[in-house]
Amino acid sequence: MHSHAMLTGGCRCGGVRYRATGAPEFQGLCHCRDCQRLSGGGHVGFLCFPSDAVAVEGETILRKGIGGSGRGERRYCPTCLSQLFGRSEIIPGKTNIYVGSLDDNTQFRPSFAIFVRSRPPWDTSSAELQCFETLPGQ
Repeated sequence: MHSHAMLTGGCRCGGVRYRATGAPEFQGLCHCRDCQRLSGGGHVGFLCFPSDAVAVEGETILRKGIGGSGRGERRYCPTCLSQLFGRSEIIPGKTNIYVGSLDDNTQFRPSFAIFVRSRPPWDTSSAELQCFETLPGQ
């Protein structure tokens, strides 16, 4: 993605929209049990941006204390309950946009996977990626 790129996305019902400008700082897959429960699958894909590069239109609801670290938060549409983006105390000032909420997810290029200790054996999506049992550096 080029530095002038813009990604757009939103919820299923259209009540919440967002745009992220610039290139994501990193892109990955999370295999924590919380992401598995939310996705109904083996992982959630995410793109990380500086929080000031993400503009949101519409009201969201907040859920705290989630993710593999237990120190994160996620934002959802209050109407259709689509999960849109999240933040974590582990990486302050950053916003993780969930790939499933993008208007066009074809630009997603994950380079690593986290919480692979919880990855189910049938989810081979991160087999070719750099993998971390929990988080990098932990």
